[in-house]
Amino acid sequence: MSQEEVSFTEISDSGKQISFSKKNKKLQLAPFAFLLLVATIASILTQANSENNSNKNAAAYSIIKMSCSSARYPELCYSAIVNAPGAAANLASIKDGNDVIKGQLKAATRAVKDSNDKINEIQNDPQKRFTKPQVDALSSSKDNNDYSGDALNKAHAKVDQAKADLLKYYKNEIPLSDQQAVPDINTPVSSCLSYQDTVMDGFSHSIADKQLRDSISDGVDNVKKLCSNILAMINKKTDEGIAKELKSTKRNLKEENDRNESGWPKWLSVADKRLLQSSSLTPDVVVAADGSGNYSTVSAAVAAAPTRSSKRYIIRIKAGVYRETVQVPINKTNLMFLGDGRSTTIITASRSVVDGITTFHSATVGNFRFSLHFAYCSFF
Repeated sequence: MSQEEVSFTEISDSGKQISFSKKNKKLQLAPFAFLLLVATIASILTQANSENNSNKNAAAYSIIKMSCSSARYPELCYSAIVNAPGAAANLASIKDGNDVIKGQLKAATRAVKDSNDKINEIQNDPQKRFTKPQVDALSSSKDNNDYSGDALNKAHAKVDQAKADLLKYYKNEIPLSDQQAVPDINTPVSSCLSYQDTVMDGFSHSIADKQLRDSISDGVDNVKKLCSNILAMINKKTDEGIAKELKSTKRNLKEENDRNESGWPKWLSVADKRLLQSSSLTPDVVVAADGSGNYSTVSAAVAAAPTRSSKRYIIRIKAGVYRETVQVPINKTNLMFLGDGRSTTIITASRSVVDGITTFHSATVGNFRFSLHFAYCSFF
């Protein structure tokens, strides 16, 4: 082979190698180009999603600020949602003022739990020694916090229903005489405030008790402020709703008596009216001091009663003197006490502060409930 032929062959082979080399580089760069494309698309989508979330968050912030402007403590109202655990989810759930109220109710419930955790911490401190009145005061504090939490949970469950029913009420779709058909949020939240006041009232004004009271006062104040905010916001929404509906329907609201034409309170259900008008009531259990009934003490009958009953549970208390303190727990709903007479069925006790008992625990018959399911003490 001549030298020219060899050179041409080498050039030809070299050209093929260059061509193959370029193809190999293209093949190597292809995955990177694909990844770059995917990353660019992802970045665009992320940015778009971020802007969308930002717009939604901006709307949520605006709703929160507007709703909290009517609160007594606006900054606390705002931070209770924005700085709460799971803030992103909290913001995503804010669609209107009702959602803000629900957020405040959740914040108040958390505050109640934090307050109880603080009391538990104090009680379990091995370096502290408490007097009997202090032990009872701390126990009363935890009880009142439990009642506060229960009240707030019930208020939370009624928010959405109240929004719909209030509109019906203002539009005459619910008669003015049937006000009880409208879910009541104010009462349980107000009850929460009362329970928190009772927490502080359980401690005397001695130096030692004052120090103990001060150690839990921050938690109590936080709950009270949150509940005050909720009440202020509810009242503002109610006033706005009334003004709006009166403007559109020209409905004139008027004061009404607490009793209807029959003489019964309007909040009394039809079933209860029939029950009280009945000439003979069949009790579920009988309490008799002489041992002739199902129980010899009222407390035992209450303890055995069903929890959260949906119907009236009648406890007949036969003639006799019952020397005991009867406390009806919050989960014992729809109880009815039926005595043999005001002068023959007597429940008596003598608890007092002198005995180291707080006022909260001193009631001879205590009913810890705020709903329509009060225990009736009927002594005919």
